[in-house]
Amino acid sequence: MDQICHLQPWIHTWLKDQMSSTKKYIEKGSKFNEWKENPGVALFIYAQLVREYGWQNYKDIFRKYEKTQPNLGSDQEKMDYWIITFSQQVGHNLVPLFKFWGFPISKSTIDNLKPLPIPEIFDEFIQIAPERYSI
Repeated sequence: MDQICHLQPWIHTWLKDQMSSTKKYIEKGSKFNEWKENPGVALFIYAQLVREYGWQNYKDIFRKYEKTQPNLGSDQEKMDYWIITFSQQVGHNLVPLFKFWGFPISKSTIDNLKPLPIPEIFDEFIQIAPERYSI
């Protein structure tokens, strides 16, 4: 949609239609099991990452995955690897953003990313529960 129709993911019509349920998800405490069950809610973190860091970072990360072909067993390992890889790619500690959305994050990932600065993301979703945008 971005490349062909020039619709930015953050303002895409389908995603805008998910705003109400996404705000309710955040207001109810951002439970990861609910996040996994609702694609309309789940896509917002990825749209935030595109808005903040652009498509090129996604492309570069996917190339890293192709090159390294990480052997990841559990869902926890996959999530931690994604958070570490994306954070290192963009030079920011994305733990607060993923925690905000309810992702379970291992202590080793939190410790690994401590040296990186935390990005100042303060959009309409973070404004609902800014106290949860933290390590």
